[in-house]
Amino acid sequence: MNYRKYESKKDKKAVFRILNECGWTDDEKSKYLNIHLEQGRTIVSEMNYSVEAMAVSVIGEMKYQEEMMKFSAITGVVIGLIARKQGLAGQITAQRIALDALDGAEVCGLSYFEQGFYNNLGFGNGNYNNQISFCPSTLNLTKKVRIPVRLTKKDWEKIHKNRLQRMMYHGAINLTDICTKSEMNEAKNSFGFGYTDEEGNLTHHIWLTGKGKENGPFWVWWFAYQNYEQMLELFALLKSFGDQIKLVSMVEPYNIQVQDLLSKPFFYRGISEKSKYENKIKASSWWQFRILDMEKCLKKTHLSCEEFKFNLEVTDTIKDFLSKDSQWKGIGGKYVITLGENSKAEKGMDNSLPTMKASIGAFSRLWLGIRNATSLSVTDDLKATPKLLKKLDSCLRFPKPGYDWDF
Repeated sequence: MNYRKYESKKDKKAVFRILNECGWTDDEKSKYLNIHLEQGRTIVSEMNYSVEAMAVSVIGEMKYQEEMMKFSAITGVVIGLIARKQGLAGQITAQRIALDALDGAEVCGLSYFEQGFYNNLGFGNGNYNNQISFCPSTLNLTKKVRIPVRLTKKDWEKIHKNRLQRMMYHGAINLTDICTKSEMNEAKNSFGFGYTDEEGNLTHHIWLTGKGKENGPFWVWWFAYQNYEQMLELFALLKSFGDQIKLVSMVEPYNIQVQDLLSKPFFYRGISEKSKYENKIKASSWWQFRILDMEKCLKKTHLSCEEFKFNLEVTDTIKDFLSKDSQWKGIGGKYVITLGENSKAEKGMDNSLPTMKASIGAFSRLWLGIRNATSLSVTDDLKATPKLLKKLDSCLRFPKPGYDWDF
């Protein structure tokens, strides 16, 4: 597969044609999608002298414990309908990932359309995110609502700044300002409210879609808050909509169980079942993740357990999708892993140590804390002795990763 950098004047019509074929958009004049394509890291591939494949990424950061990792976010992959089943999707995505890895990205993530396809590129499933739908008037909050400021799409710069200042947890990610601008303009009926400090700086806010619907439902795209008191104020603001709005849906904020804040959640779920305003909670994993640089990721791993070592034989099938002249061919190979306060990964093998064999996707899930070693040995491509699995289970104890920026 040959690829090149996206050129707007040359490629825009062809790219929007395949976007339209796939049902993503037919708006060639979309200012913000064009900005994303032009300012993002977009590459294309041609077939019959026309662009039929595109992949775009942005570079952000991911919080790992108290460290920050350079993060490659694959924000779009599209293949024209005439070019399906030719291997283009895997190849152009692999090439985009390789280029980001060469530019220093340490980890990579993406949203996926179905489980299995991107596993071939070394990705493993992320943890479940809970999507909760509830009647806002059932929130058990007595906090008096202050009058917020109204936010519009023109406020994207201060909104993006506030997003970057939000409370972040293990696994949370930050993306670039073009992502905030694009997301805010993706839906015509989106709107927001927020609160400011004495200097007029935005301290916490909420961004929603559903404006113009008399009774909702509203969808909360994101909360941004710096402490829990601010979070509760945003929930109280949602409750104030309850006289008219019958349903609000959102991805549950990290480390919070929204059901704790609801009055009679099972009663309202029962009486609203199968209706337009059904109160419910559902869980699914919509994202996948992988390590791009083993040595850098382990160097930033700090654990409270007693230091120990093991061999790791890791397979990385992304190499099968990359061209022979690619300078980065994945990170498969043999490593000696040290876990402890000063963890590290060194290439090689030590015959005196126990050995784990794993795909890079499975090991990435273990390293991020998505599932423990014993669980992954049952459901994923990870094998080790029972003694080593038990040791890893006791050492690698992370909070649920807070992957809290949709893309």
